[in-house]
Parts: sequence; structure tokens; C-alpha cells
Amino acid sequence: MLIRKKTNIVPQPIEHCQGGEGVVMMERLLDAPKEMLGKGRAYVRHTLNPGVSIGMHTHEHEMETMTIVSGHAIHTINGEVQHLEPGDIIAAEPGDNHGIACEGNEPLVLIAQVLYE
Repeated sequence: MLIRKKTNIVPQPIEHCQGGEGVVMMERLLDAPKEMLGKGRAYVRHTLNPGVSIGMHTHEHEMETMTIVSGHAIHTINGEVQHLEPGDIIAAEPGDNHGIACEGNEPLVLIAQVLYE
């Protein structure tokens, strides 16, 4: 069994994440790949304040899912623009090119998981 209390999760700033704008605050929810049974490289919570984005990037031999927890997002994947709100889930599959940005005046909070192909 694994339990991680909120008080033990330390936010880490990532400047210009994947070439994006501003500073993404990242919280590692699992210590990957060990705590993901070797099946993934990330299980994190990201907070993006207004004006902050994660730049366009391609997943090779892995897929990424994102669940919007709060706030609103503009997600661009393979040239298609999507407007996301709390509860929405996206999956970038191997070879997909995508990026995400906070849309609006409140912070965007999302959970991201990256699994190996």
C-alpha cells in the first residue's frame, strides 16, 4: 500500500515547461517509474496560473492522459484546438503533438499521467 499525505507533496517550479510560457508548479504524486510498477514516467499535478502554458511536444513510445481538476484550458493536439473544463479528460497517444495553456483568470489545475507504450 502507498499513501502520500498532502503535507509531504512539495511543489516544484518548472520554468518554460516544454518551451511554454511562465512557470508551471509541478507536484509529483508518485515517484515514477518505481511507484508506477515500471509502467510510466510521471503521475503529477500541475498548476498553471493565467498566462502559463506547457509548450507543444510529442510523446514517443508513451501516452499522456490529463484530467482537468479546476480552471479552464486551451489544449492543442495535432493542430486541433480544444477548450477544456473541470472533469474533461484528454489522451495524447504515441506520436501525438500537443500543448496546453491556462484559459481565463483562474489557475488551471490538472492531473497528468505518462505511461510507456
